[in-house]
Order: sequence, then structure tokens, then C-alpha cells
Amino acid sequence: MDIKRHIVTIVIDNIETAFQPVSDILHNYAPHILLRVGYPMRDKNVSAIFLVIDLSLDAMGAFSGKLGQIESVNVKSITLKI
Repeated sequence: MDIKRHIVTIVIDNIETAFQPVSDILHNYAPHILLRVGYPMRDKNVSAIFLVIDLSLDAMGAFSGKLGQIESVNVKSITLKI
């Protein structure tokens, strides 16, 4: 499989219910994550996470699919052409 670099934005709309499941998935993919930046907005019960990750297209689909199935989580990804 051809490994590509991806930019992923994760927005958690309800920190109380969705933060731990998202953290568990990110922990499982930690060897592939090159950069992780989080911005918790606890006063609004929202969190934004920005990732740079190296995965094949199939693995990226599985990763974003797992995150997208969690209630209160929105995921957007861009595959870099480098």
C-alpha cells in the first residue's frame, strides 16, 4: 500500500460524551500521527483537534470512518499531493 500524508480536522461537539472514544482511537493510531494539536473550549463543551498523519488511503478511510461514527464528532480530511 502506498502511504500518503493527510491533514485531518476533528471537531468534537460534546466533550463529555465523545472525548474519550476519540482519544482511544487516536491512541491506537499514534505511531502514524506526525502532529497533533488540540484546542479544548471547555466553556462551550467543544474541542478541535488538528492532525498530520501518514496512512494508506484504505487505512485513512478506516480511521476517519471510526471517528465519524462517534456521536457529536465531525471529521474532515485532505490528502496531500506530495
